[in-house]
Amino acid sequence: MHNALGRIREELLTTDLDGWLIYDFRGSNPLARTLLGLPERAHLTRRYFVWVPRRGAALVLHHRIEESAWNTISQGSARLEPYSSHQELDAALQRLLAHDGLPLRIAMEYSPRGDVPYVSFVDAGTLERVRATGAEIVSSADLLQAFLKWTSDDLAAHQRAVSVLMRAKDAAFQLIHERLLTGEAVTELDVQTVIMQQIQAGKLITDHPAIVGFGENAANPHYAPDEANNATLSFGQCVLIDLWGQESGRPHADVTWMAHAGPMGEEFMLAWTAVADARDLALQKLSQEWGELQGWQIDRAARQLLEERGFGSHFTHRLGHNLGEALHGPGANLDDLETHDTRRLTGGLAVTVEPGVYPKERGYGIRSEVNVYFADQGPQVTTPIQRAPYVLGLGRWEDVQREALHKGTSA
Repeated sequence: MHNALGRIREELLTTDLDGWLIYDFRGSNPLARTLLGLPERAHLTRRYFVWVPRRGAALVLHHRIEESAWNTISQGSARLEPYSSHQELDAALQRLLAHDGLPLRIAMEYSPRGDVPYVSFVDAGTLERVRATGAEIVSSADLLQAFLKWTSDDLAAHQRAVSVLMRAKDAAFQLIHERLLTGEAVTELDVQTVIMQQIQAGKLITDHPAIVGFGENAANPHYAPDEANNATLSFGQCVLIDLWGQESGRPHADVTWMAHAGPMGEEFMLAWTAVADARDLALQKLSQEWGELQGWQIDRAARQLLEERGFGSHFTHRLGHNLGEALHGPGANLDDLETHDTRRLTGGLAVTVEPGVYPKERGYGIRSEVNVYFADQGPQVTTPIQRAPYVLGLGRWEDVQREALHKGTSA
């Protein structure tokens, strides 16, 4: 715990906050154990507060029956103050957070109005109890991101995962291409099976089989084929493949690629161009304005472009999510739809950029997804960028691949 407290204090020194109050009760704040480096075996059944001031010794306010557990955990790195009754708890918080009649500004795992639910874990009653001391509570959302940063080993593992996903994606599209050429039926589960075989061969793990959607199924962003829902591809339909995976304990890679069985119609190409342009605008904005942006601003720029192209009502999810050991991590998202994410885009973290349009009534859905790592020198796109949908069932497979990466645009 000593090292964890040191890291927390380092982050506090970059702010004007008086301290960070970390609260948990039986895992209600799942970030607490991560922040404090608590062992999984630690048996803590009562609520606790860990106070890390900007300067001075840290303090653990804990129930008396867990004194031995906290002695083992803290190893002298923090002062321990026990309580038994709720009156003792309130009195201890008052002593801790009331200084010379001046209210302290403290961070907790809270988000005003629940705007960023990924970090809003302290219940309303506990916030009321802490505010009764006179303390001003601000969100720890930006502070938390410092504890999610990738190491160089993490980045290397992510890049290896990207390579596996690219092979899996190509194996899937090649299967479809060859089946169409020979007139043999191909189903969504056929394609999903090939993808998962490649992911397993690449020694990646994933929480769910890949998304494979044909035609109108592609207009369901989280569609999952199964024995009861397993379409067979027909010429004239689109194919959406969303696949992800990670090495154990390392950051995910997560990509979405598009294809079309036979030639694409004008409407489909207009929609694809709008999605690709929204993706590229987001990447350009990240590159040019790096260090000045919050997550919502990137979403808004891409969303506005799709609205101007007439597809705004069909873009029904956020632009991108934090990417880490958790597929949808607790760091800043690119989001001004589902939430208004005001967190800074922090170096050492990563996000997906994945605009999509889903006009189900028109029988198709389109998404293009890349990953971006925020390196010290600026954002780096870590995945290949699809420049055109694969046109399957026509011509040589090598030409199909080439056009998807190089057709008509630059990186």
